[in-house]
Amino acid sequence: MLRVCADPGNMPLSNRAGEGFQNKIAQVLAEAMGRRLEYEWRTYYQRGLARSTINAGRCDVLMDMNSDFEMGLPTQPLYRSTYVLVTRQGLALQPASLDDPALKKLKIGVFQSSPARQALFDHGVSGDVQYLFYDSATSPQDHPGKLAERVAGGQLDAAESWGPVAGYYAARGGLGVVPLNVIDDEVLEYSMAWAVSRKNPDLRDALNAAMQRSAGRIGAILRDYHVPLVACADCIVNGDLRSHGSYDTPAGDTTTPSAQASSQMLAQLQLRIAGGADPKQELAHALDAGDGVRVAWLLRHGASADRPNLLGEPPLHQAIRNQAPALVGALLAAGANVENRDSSGWTPLMKAAWGNDAQSLKQLLARRAKVDAVSTDGWTALDLAISYADVELVQALLGVGADVRRSNPAGFTPVMFAVARNDPQMLDALLARGAEADRPNRAGVTPLMLA
Repeated sequence: MLRVCADPGNMPLSNRAGEGFQNKIAQVLAEAMGRRLEYEWRTYYQRGLARSTINAGRCDVLMDMNSDFEMGLPTQPLYRSTYVLVTRQGLALQPASLDDPALKKLKIGVFQSSPARQALFDHGVSGDVQYLFYDSATSPQDHPGKLAERVAGGQLDAAESWGPVAGYYAARGGLGVVPLNVIDDEVLEYSMAWAVSRKNPDLRDALNAAMQRSAGRIGAILRDYHVPLVACADCIVNGDLRSHGSYDTPAGDTTTPSAQASSQMLAQLQLRIAGGADPKQELAHALDAGDGVRVAWLLRHGASADRPNLLGEPPLHQAIRNQAPALVGALLAAGANVENRDSSGWTPLMKAAWGNDAQSLKQLLARRAKVDAVSTDGWTALDLAISYADVELVQALLGVGADVRRSNPAGFTPVMFAVARNDPQMLDALLARGAEADRPNRAGVTPLMLA
């Protein structure tokens, strides 16, 4: 058996119906290995994905991870792709660089945490931001192809997107695709591999052999789904798009700004504020950059710890999305409201539970966040923790009295969520707190029937 973790609603990559290119490739490889394919359905847009899947024994494989993936053993790269601009019909856009003046005249959609968005921003191209807080189970309308659909609908001139997503939706809408990897020195192309637990090198080797035997079929699938394929000599499938080539990485470069870099950015921030820049947007940029120096200065100089950004995401939610508990602490110290809700009706505690962020969750509980608050779509923090997080977070919520007998509008209880996840440890914790083991939902389905 080959147990693959796949997203249940993330087209064109995967869905429950097996219609995505990942599904097709998984079937090819299972056949090549002589194994039966079995899925564990998990949203890939969650923190701690490897920890709660391949490293917890819930499945054998994660698909489409960066080839330098550090939380497991990556296979040989399957393919290499790039971030692109999807452009509306009739727009002949061929920028030689991201400084092209034509880009500044367009209405461009960007994702909040995309390297392409950062590259555009660094060259003075701001965008209409879609915040990619996506769970295929609860927010299918916010899928990653939404920006391309807005281009097709005439709401945007262009949108940046990861190539495998963009190519599929661009083909469906008759849109243009402009690769960004060769017009800037920001890293915008990546080789994609599958990944297994570090304890399973034999499976990694077996997958590599199956991939090599199935290279032709895999290449045909990727091209059928219009994946932009970049030239890659060490990939299973070599592409025909030009590669950027090697990137120059400054010595000592890290993802965290150095004290000198933060100081320089703070000076630039102070000049922008003096020139009339909006503190709300500056705080949003600082939070996404993980720059505690700028965040602290803005909070001391009038930026609101509660005022949402342009898409309705309050600062606490943004810090939790970026898994930055230190910034969560700074916002709480500045008086951030722990019950402030985002545009989806979620509290910070719900966001931390969904993101498997134990440090932020415990800080919120210490500030007496309402443990049994209910979102507009019926979720509590406990429901989300059982469905997506580690047992540590479930125990923390139970420890402050989370209601184990509550049901959502469809009658699903915490016990049912634990059964659906097939987690005996969580189920035992709920039953020890008095949860009902045999309570049916509104359709008459009991936990035992779900098991």
